[in-house]
Amino acid sequence: MDKVLVNFYRYTDGDLESKTHTIIANMTGNAFFPTPVPTIADVTTAATDYSNALIEAKSGSRSAIAEKNSKRNALTELLGSLARYANFAANGDMTKLLSSGFDISKTTVPTVITKPENLQVLNGANSGELEVLVNRVKGATAYLHEYTTDDTAQTVNWVSVASTSRRIVFSNLQSGSKYYCRVGAVGPKGQLVYSDPVSRIVI
Repeated sequence: MDKVLVNFYRYTDGDLESKTHTIIANMTGNAFFPTPVPTIADVTTAATDYSNALIEAKSGSRSAIAEKNSKRNALTELLGSLARYANFAANGDMTKLLSSGFDISKTTVPTVITKPENLQVLNGANSGELEVLVNRVKGATAYLHEYTTDDTAQTVNWVSVASTSRRIVFSNLQSGSKYYCRVGAVGPKGQLVYSDPVSRIVI
């Protein structure tokens, strides 16, 4: 599920100040988030305190820097609570999440395995061999190289060899016989997509 990020410690001091103003502007009066917790007024007060502390910390005073860090921690705690409220109220709705001004987590896109292309079936270096290869399939974790002598039967019995390579050599085949070959690309979650078969007579 899509959601806003709740960790603000990765921001520099200046970036946190800027991001906070963006969030306040976007959340103020936002109909998607009618009852924010904490209130926008509380976040605005903490943001103002933090901005003032940033100015004082530029002097290099240890006490001023410590005060700035304290105000930063208070602000990030409020922002974290507000982010959790936004996630709850939006319930994964990307339109609502984007309207909040928070950064959005990256959506994991499932790997889509495509059909292997450019299947080539060549006679091997030795009698009774066929060399089979296809173009690399993006995201494939393995390949199933298969052959049969009859693709007209209702149920085809394919001889299958699994490999991490997109190329393989079948040996000990019957010279003079026609073989039908195909290659299946295997995805990270077990997806399997086959190429169209290609035939060749073994020499």
